[in-house]
Amino acid sequence: MTEDHQKYDLIIAGAGMAGLSLLWQIRQAGLTDLQILLVDRDEKRSNDRTWSFWEDHPGPFEHLVYKHWSQVRVTNALGEALKIPLKSYQYKMIRGIDLYTFMEEQINQDPNTCRLVATIESTVWENETQFVKTDLGTFTADYLFDSTHRMPLTDPNAIHLFQHFLGYVIRTSEPVFDPTCPDLMNFHLPDAGDCRFIYILPFNETEALVEYTLFTDSLLEDEEYVKGLSSWIRDQLGVSEYAILEKEFGVIPMSDEPVAEFPYPGVIRIGTAGGYTSPATGYTFRATQKRLAQLVYSYMSTGRWKVDAPVRAPRFDFYASALLGVLSQRRIAASKVFWELYRRNPIGRIFRFLDGESSFREEALIMKSSPYGPFTAAGWQVMINRMRRNWPGIRGES
Repeated sequence: MTEDHQKYDLIIAGAGMAGLSLLWQIRQAGLTDLQILLVDRDEKRSNDRTWSFWEDHPGPFEHLVYKHWSQVRVTNALGEALKIPLKSYQYKMIRGIDLYTFMEEQINQDPNTCRLVATIESTVWENETQFVKTDLGTFTADYLFDSTHRMPLTDPNAIHLFQHFLGYVIRTSEPVFDPTCPDLMNFHLPDAGDCRFIYILPFNETEALVEYTLFTDSLLEDEEYVKGLSSWIRDQLGVSEYAILEKEFGVIPMSDEPVAEFPYPGVIRIGTAGGYTSPATGYTFRATQKRLAQLVYSYMSTGRWKVDAPVRAPRFDFYASALLGVLSQRRIAASKVFWELYRRNPIGRIFRFLDGESSFREEALIMKSSPYGPFTAAGWQVMINRMRRNWPGIRGES
């Protein structure tokens, strides 16, 4: 490619949570002179998603937190509920529209950021320059940060599940919600033989986000999500009439297929595309903020947009793979796994474990509280799968 193209220092592909968070962290770090092109095919003008996460300190978007809670509730398949104080943590929620609106305001005031609504058709690395071809033209940059890459989910030696959900923000005429306590996992549902639960973020006594969530290897028909969610609202909340203020549908890959965060020179995958999503829980927001801060710090310290350490220590990926194996093979009811986890461990230990920040001692205590047989069998299968990936021809089943 020899013709002239408009040149930027960085191109960010995708104006979702990961792309906008990267732009914000770059500018907050004082890197205001970098010429940045932000490309997304959508204008991001609707409240299409919600990010929820736990945190024990203020985060980079603390001013956008819509609601926060100091306790959560977990309910087992029998309807027994456990209300858990979060102590030093808070469970926080940020609405998509609030992040989009805030960042649009920042971009409009930033002379060195260009926002382009276009579809990326291809990228090429040539002579230390990234060429990005869109339906509105070709642009170049030294680095491309890509949040749009989709995990292929084709590795036969990986476990592939999806977290998929339908959520309604509803308003009832009578008070039915406890605004002080979200439902993290409510398994009090008809038994379908897989992992499905209700997730509730209450805004006040009459308004809440209620989601019907599944961890399975295939998606449902649209009407099945609607039936599952509507039936639970009617049968468990006792509400037959309500206003649906917003709808939210999502599919998050939960897979232990290896992800290349730095696949080519000058290309950095971020967010779910970079492997930031926890394979065990589907949570992405906090891990994304943490990893992007590491990338920005690396650039400021060394001039390199690269972090040598992995997103998580390898042992945490092993733990996640074992859990995926338990869930995918249905070795034990998912409701029992999560109920025992939250019932037998302090919340700080659980959160540190899920964040990949726990100590070996804490991890041993987590394992002690888990069903030994199913997780041991799943762990052996994970090791066999990894050996097959590294040394094709190896056979074995747990």
